[in-house]
Amino acid sequence: MTLKSKKTIFFALLGLFAIGMFLGLYFYNKGPVCIKCADGEKVSSLNLYQTFSNDSIAARKTYADKILEVSGQVTRVSQNQQNQAIIFLKTASPGAAVNCTMEGPGDKIREGDSILIKGICTGIGSGDSDLGILGDVYLTRCYVGK
Repeated sequence: MTLKSKKTIFFALLGLFAIGMFLGLYFYNKGPVCIKCADGEKVSSLNLYQTFSNDSIAARKTYADKILEVSGQVTRVSQNQQNQAIIFLKTASPGAAVNCTMEGPGDKIREGDSILIKGICTGIGSGDSDLGILGDVYLTRCYVGK
């Protein structure tokens, strides 16, 4: 190997290393996605749950880990152990809901309200078929949409 080819290989490796370092620092410092600012795919709570209950594999490919704007009627409001509001949106299946864990304020939301909630879809819970308990579709980091 000649000195010129050794230099070429050395600088090529050095360049790849520098690009790798730049990309690593960029993704490390990027931070989380701004849910409030991002656009989400619009879907109703009825359609979202129906899609997951019909074909959960296809629904996960379509909706999982994506920001959604889900419209629906509030059936229940509660709080988790971290004092975050949990909003349950109506579905066509009795006992099932679209479960939205609020990151933003949810204290003004009441049962029966029609609402638009923006959040990240994490999929459907398993439920328990022996007990007849249906799984909920879950949204996290939710905010009230406009």
